[in-house]
Amino acid sequence: MLLSIENYISWRKSNKEIYIRYISGDTAVLSISKNGIDAEAMYINDLSKEYIIEAECWFTIETLGIQTELEDNIHIGKLTVAPDRWKPEPRLNP
Repeated sequence: MLLSIENYISWRKSNKEIYIRYISGDTAVLSISKNGIDAEAMYINDLSKEYIIEAECWFTIETLGIQTELEDNIHIGKLTVAPDRWKPEPRLNP
């Protein structure tokens, strides 16, 4: 997969576990939300590391530069793509 400023992975989830491996290019950021409320972000820039996204977790991936090449298995399961402009947001206190 080749990520660029125009070509990124919007928020989605899969019914299968997904792996991501950094191949080359600029650092990317992977954000994961297990519950659709809280999210954690991590940099993808380590050739020796495999990044795992558990099944049914929301995720997004964007390059922080011009271009990032990744190896992935994103399309092995059934994907659910979030509506435009959706993102995990903390619940409001009553």
